[in-house]
Amino acid sequence: MALCRLLPVIVASVLALSAAAQPNVVLILADDMSWVGTSVQMDPTRPDSKSDYHYTPALERLAAEGMRFTDAYAPHPNCSPTRLAIQTGKSPAQLKMTDIINRGSGQFYEGLPMIPPQHIDHIPHEETTVAELIKMHRPGYVTAHFGKWHLGGGGPGRHGYDDHSGPTSNREGGSRAPDPKRTVSVTTRAVDFLRHRKEAGEPFFLQVSYYAVHLGVFAFEETVREFEAKPKGERHKHAAHAAMTHELDAGVGRILDSLESLGLTEDTYVIFTSDNGSYHDQGRNVISTNAPLRGQKASTWEGGIRVPMLVRGPGIEAGSTSSVPVTGTDLYPTVAAMVRVQAELSSEVEGASLLGLLQTGGTGPLPRRFDGLVWHFPHYQTLKGTTPMSSIRIGNWKLVRLYESGESRLFDLASDVGETRDLSAENPEIAQRLSGRLGSYLEAVEAPMAKHRK
Repeated sequence: MALCRLLPVIVASVLALSAAAQPNVVLILADDMSWVGTSVQMDPTRPDSKSDYHYTPALERLAAEGMRFTDAYAPHPNCSPTRLAIQTGKSPAQLKMTDIINRGSGQFYEGLPMIPPQHIDHIPHEETTVAELIKMHRPGYVTAHFGKWHLGGGGPGRHGYDDHSGPTSNREGGSRAPDPKRTVSVTTRAVDFLRHRKEAGEPFFLQVSYYAVHLGVFAFEETVREFEAKPKGERHKHAAHAAMTHELDAGVGRILDSLESLGLTEDTYVIFTSDNGSYHDQGRNVISTNAPLRGQKASTWEGGIRVPMLVRGPGIEAGSTSSVPVTGTDLYPTVAAMVRVQAELSSEVEGASLLGLLQTGGTGPLPRRFDGLVWHFPHYQTLKGTTPMSSIRIGNWKLVRLYESGESRLFDLASDVGETRDLSAENPEIAQRLSGRLGSYLEAVEAPMAKHRK
């Protein structure tokens, strides 16, 4: 009976794939966007899984036309490591990029109980990025990366991208008028790229990496006034931050409209996600919040790593939902599968392709190199109250390890998404199993570790 129900979905997926002989992919990456930072209800069972103030109609449209993931994660709670994981399909722990580039030890960590490890400060040239993989195995494809790069290494042009914005970082996204956060100009470059590919009849992989909604908070005055006139929410009430979010959404809307006007929608996958969770109190006022999730960016609590993820494209059921835990590390093999790379990926790739799951209603196994999902941040972020920590999730169980104290805490995310009740004393065997898996994983990838001062 279950097979009979699946057959129409499978047939539709096959037909969709055959119609798109050279599928395109647009990957849109927001910066610091919370799981609850949009007006899309990320979990249909939780009304609090969307903002009570922000308005993102383009993302609502994307969710209605594709699949939303209730349990999607960034590979890391900070931007550079996540961006490298997306480019390579490998975890930041394996890659040894466990904090943002150009943040060394030095005075930043003086006087703290632990000494964080040194991490790499650029994308290694020996790594094969998703763009390089496509160029090797699908040479007819054109690749582009517009917006924030923040990986050093000479910029996207040195790593497989034909068209790009150069070796950008957070600095370029600090713009005010006439183009706050450069959202308009980044979107315009993306739209122009789509038009040129259509005119040339060339398939493409396009990554659009917005600077929003990272600090500082910049938006058009007109948009800010619109949100100042709206009733504030209980959780979100910062008008300029809501305006900046809305303008990012408008950029997404321009891209979706361009795909439609150019006749590219049916043959193009669109992926939207964020590099990590949002921020809280920056010493002046509360700009954003991840509630009901605990914590914020630069921590491996849910608020630092759980993010929105929406995917639309050939064979994906409109308005569908998946509760399978997924991560940005999965995007490397997913994009490869979408554009039909016919090659075996490196055994070091940790992500799993989501394409089968996307085309079968959001359920099914995801065979990965390692069991479970791991986040590793062996550093401090004193402004955000973060000490060195790691987390692992297997099924609905999540274990958080705090290295300063040596303690571990266990949570059942199915009933406690806010990580409020430590269940390790009640479930010692589960806590021990997850702790062992976490230790084995970190040892297997030779993860850099923080050390106590002598």
